[in-house]
Amino acid sequence: MPVKGKKSTQPAAAPRPGVSMRFHFAALAILTLVVYWNSLDGGFVFDDEQIVMQNPALLNIHSFSDVLSFGIGWRQLLFFTYGLNYYLGGLNAHGYHVVNIALHLINVLLVYCIIQELAGRGHEGRFVAFAGAAVFSVHTLMSSAVSYIAGRSSVLCGIFYFLAVLFFAKALNDEELPSTRAVYIVLTIFSGIFAWQAKQESLALPGLLAALLWLRSDKKDLRYVVALAILPLVMVATMWARLQELFATVMGNKILVTAGFDPVLQPATYFRTYITSIVGYYFPRFLFPANLSADPHILPVTHWYSPEFPVSVLLLAGLAWLLVRQGTRNRLLTAGLAAILLSPLTAYAFVPLADVVLEHRAYIPGLGIALLAAALFRWIAETFSGARMAAPVVVVIVFAAMTIQRNTVFANNVTLWEDAARKSPNKTRTRFNLGAAYQNAHRPNDAIREYQRALQLKPDIHAAYSNMAAMQIDTGQLDEGEKTLVRLTQIAPEYTEGLINLSVLYIRKKDPDKAVTAADRAVAINPNSFAAHFNRAEALTQKGEFKLAIAAYERAAYLRPDLPSFQLSLGSAYVRAGDPNAAEQTFGKLTTGPLAADAYRSLAGLYSSGNNTNQAIDFLKRAIQVRPEFPFAHHDLGVIYMNKEMTDQAVEEFRTTLAQQPDNGPAVLNLSLAYQSKGDLPAARQVLETFVSQFGRSNSPYLSQVRERLSALHKGS
Repeated sequence: MPVKGKKSTQPAAAPRPGVSMRFHFAALAILTLVVYWNSLDGGFVFDDEQIVMQNPALLNIHSFSDVLSFGIGWRQLLFFTYGLNYYLGGLNAHGYHVVNIALHLINVLLVYCIIQELAGRGHEGRFVAFAGAAVFSVHTLMSSAVSYIAGRSSVLCGIFYFLAVLFFAKALNDEELPSTRAVYIVLTIFSGIFAWQAKQESLALPGLLAALLWLRSDKKDLRYVVALAILPLVMVATMWARLQELFATVMGNKILVTAGFDPVLQPATYFRTYITSIVGYYFPRFLFPANLSADPHILPVTHWYSPEFPVSVLLLAGLAWLLVRQGTRNRLLTAGLAAILLSPLTAYAFVPLADVVLEHRAYIPGLGIALLAAALFRWIAETFSGARMAAPVVVVIVFAAMTIQRNTVFANNVTLWEDAARKSPNKTRTRFNLGAAYQNAHRPNDAIREYQRALQLKPDIHAAYSNMAAMQIDTGQLDEGEKTLVRLTQIAPEYTEGLINLSVLYIRKKDPDKAVTAADRAVAINPNSFAAHFNRAEALTQKGEFKLAIAAYERAAYLRPDLPSFQLSLGSAYVRAGDPNAAEQTFGKLTTGPLAADAYRSLAGLYSSGNNTNQAIDFLKRAIQVRPEFPFAHHDLGVIYMNKEMTDQAVEEFRTTLAQQPDNGPAVLNLSLAYQSKGDLPAARQVLETFVSQFGRSNSPYLSQVRERLSALHKGS
């Protein structure tokens, strides 16, 4: 027993070192990759098509300098990343998903660092940081930002938003080192600027920083708190003209309104509805992220006295009171509440948007979820030590399983809208979008069913009538389609898609004047409609106005350079307009793409018309090498052989053509002629008789010629 007052000579027990930050980072990386691995197979869905696949500026990126210029303007940092994606991988959705997951992983690690900065840098601080970051990594509400390519705006903004929070927290913790603190403040400012260039929802960032400054200690430096709090107002004032323009565009919501959908809610109604949705939609899913939807059915809150609105206001006020009441007593709890209440989630209440709820808006407020989870797990560890590890493990496993399943919804538009329709069966837009997804997937019966359901909910959806008319056109019901579209363009004269489909109909009916008129109206409404320009070109081609057609083809090809069929049509237009050099250059660019066989055939036609038959033969052989099942190329090759009096070779090519396409009338006539030139009249008659027996009751335009030739052969014999 040691003497009282004498220090023990036994060495003190070394503090438990715990798990290193490096190990935690590795574990979080593995967890994030495992949970989001199946999202790599997803395609472009919903707004991805407008942002990427129908973005002419993006699709015309050919060099890194184009990428840099593409990133100039509104949300320039965000669009720079999309441009870089396209420059490196084109329209392969896999690369876009890789970037989204990588950005999310960076955010997971930043969330870990933020929690550790607030909770302490010791073993317990690392434990709660890991638990909170793991929840953020796998929380299913984050999937709409990570698995949905268009959700990148929130994920990318989150990186710089979280960096600003982290640097600011470090500055507050390093008060004794003024120079280091100054560096952190500068880094905070630059991070905030980059966050703004990614997405303007970062406007809420100064409010959160003000709260962190106010909560840091009992001594409140109100000057800096007030300065940070009013900074968003200063930013709004400096960009007021631009914001007014954006506000007018959003409120007009022209595209959806002309399609027959509801306009944006009026500001007061939107505010009530949005505040209610924060409490009624987002908050329950923060706790347990079930029943998520890409297009939830949010009913407008029409009155200030509607019960759900004052209840929501009281709950939000109660959370704000709790934040102030707790102060510095529980930094994780108060910081978590601040990260949710002073975030883009609440800031959106003042900017009326077409969609009251979009789940990827909850991504940055997810920092609050992580902080609150960390506070909860620390309380559990202190109160129920036996559940210290079990509690976060169970939560992470449950959320991870839900997220893996949720990722599959973003695989394609059909799965996305089928899921949304199950959860919002009475929402008009959801039903319409599901119908459009089915139509694009070549499931016309399913598409018509969904369009009819949408029209039962809202009978004046112009887009549904237009799309059903398009299916009528595709099935040859031209008169029915014309009735629908003519009436539609009278009811909704500003609806571009109706005019586009009407121009297609008149092209099919060989009425190019009406087709040009419809296409011109569509172009006047939407100058960037690639379909309108292409239809105009096709109609002008029917009229024989080839030089005018070239300009329209060129515009369509510029707007959608990813569609090589437009380039092929442009090359053919050059041929018709008498510009073989431009045609050859256009076709030559296509010989390395998916339409290489068609391009080689077109080049063969170009050289054949110039009497360079040897080069034409070479191009046709290349076309057949690329696409062996190519009856038109075999037929063209047979014609050249016939002209060169290489009859045996011609017979072989014509026979191959008919083996691949038995109803090819020109091949039947030419094969019969080839046999006749060889003196084999029975074979010549047999070819014609076989065609008549197989297709005598069809509407083949060559049937009468075959019968005439057969009759002449019988008379000659």
